[in-house]
Amino acid sequence: MNVTNEAIDFMKAALTEEETKSVRICTEAGCCGPTIGLHIAAPETTDDVKDYDGLTFAVAKDAEAMAENVTLDVESTEDGASLVLRGLQQTC
Repeated sequence: MNVTNEAIDFMKAALTEEETKSVRICTEAGCCGPTIGLHIAAPETTDDVKDYDGLTFAVAKDAEAMAENVTLDVESTEDGASLVLRGLQQTC
């Protein structure tokens, strides 16, 4: 998984009030099969862990293949900014 500088800044701001300064990427049930979910959580021992400018990103083993070509980015709209997963294969 790749993470843009904008996504790092966005997550740092979002996590200012959180004790945990890490994001865990794992699979979760989607409408048509597994998809990737982002959770504020400490890494597990089997996760692939990377540090991006003081933020920890952990990818669960079961999510590594799905996250391989995905980029966590920020998208701005008239409603505000939000995180997006660019390159995620749709399951439907």
